[in-house]
Amino acid sequence: MEESRMNIALDVMGGDNAPREIVAGAILAARQYDVTVSLVGRPDVIERELARHPTHRLDLPIVPAYEVIEMSDKPAKAVRTKKNSSMVVACKLVKEGKADAFVTAGNTGGALAAGILHFGRMQSILRPALIVPFPTLRGFCLILDVGANTDVKPEQLQQFSVMGSVYSRRIMGVRNPSVRILSNGEEEGKGNQLVLEATALLEETPGIRFMGNIEARDVTSGIADVVVTDGFTGNVFMKGAEGIVKLLQGVLLDEITAGPISSIGGLLVRSALRRMARRLDDSEFGGAVLLGLSNLMVVGHGRSNANAIRHTIRNAKQLIDSRLVEEIQSGVSEVIDNADEMVALQR
Repeated sequence: MEESRMNIALDVMGGDNAPREIVAGAILAARQYDVTVSLVGRPDVIERELARHPTHRLDLPIVPAYEVIEMSDKPAKAVRTKKNSSMVVACKLVKEGKADAFVTAGNTGGALAAGILHFGRMQSILRPALIVPFPTLRGFCLILDVGANTDVKPEQLQQFSVMGSVYSRRIMGVRNPSVRILSNGEEEGKGNQLVLEATALLEETPGIRFMGNIEARDVTSGIADVVVTDGFTGNVFMKGAEGIVKLLQGVLLDEITAGPISSIGGLLVRSALRRMARRLDDSEFGGAVLLGLSNLMVVGHGRSNANAIRHTIRNAKQLIDSRLVEEIQSGVSEVIDNADEMVALQR
């Protein structure tokens, strides 16, 4: 019997550039990665966008959904009242086993609420967290949370560190990942009450290699494999980093075009600039994974273009192949079991 093709449920209506760039990205992904991409949204809109592209022999079924969870909606209310929204319908496809993962560039809060309602949390997980790879001088580190939870408790940061460590070890291939907590100073004792209380927990958490604080300016050095923080701080950090990348690219381009540069030198500089831009381009990273849910969800940037959607679907495919959800649940359960054994030994 022929093995069924992997199916990604895609929210066509979510994102600043929906539906045009979302559909275009789905076509690119279906062609390049040989996956089924279920296009969830208004059929008339999807059919109009599909007509712009050659789609012969691509598996792009349309799944009707006539409502949209807007950026202005209150997430928890929207996922309950807009039951025919593209986000909710796509989540149900995954929950019912008709798709393997859910991808969206829509309302992050809505995605989180829909995931908790329809997927449910992994056993023992208090809150899911958004995790992204971040470029450093040594490769990549993982940062979580970058937007799922504005306010968190120390115990939640502790769980983020465990999930991040498992992700780094089992998906990124880091044998013994280092964990640091984002703070306003690297010295012991620096940070707000959340950081101080979380630090005390992290120092006693089995299964992770906690190395203390890290300042925002040092994240790019690569001294941490996993950086944990609350969703508000993480989101501000990521957007600040995006702004700095744009500044660097703009300044370098101005300098290249402002002065007399030899044709060979100009080509070399421009080539280096293009390589740098690709290395720092967040559209290449494949979105943020919502860790801690019982099914796989990948959230793309709200301004995702077709290329970003293609890479987000690619990331979802790779994570399905890597059995991410099962690996995270197994790793978290192992840490909890070890912690219980330690407590029993101390009695």
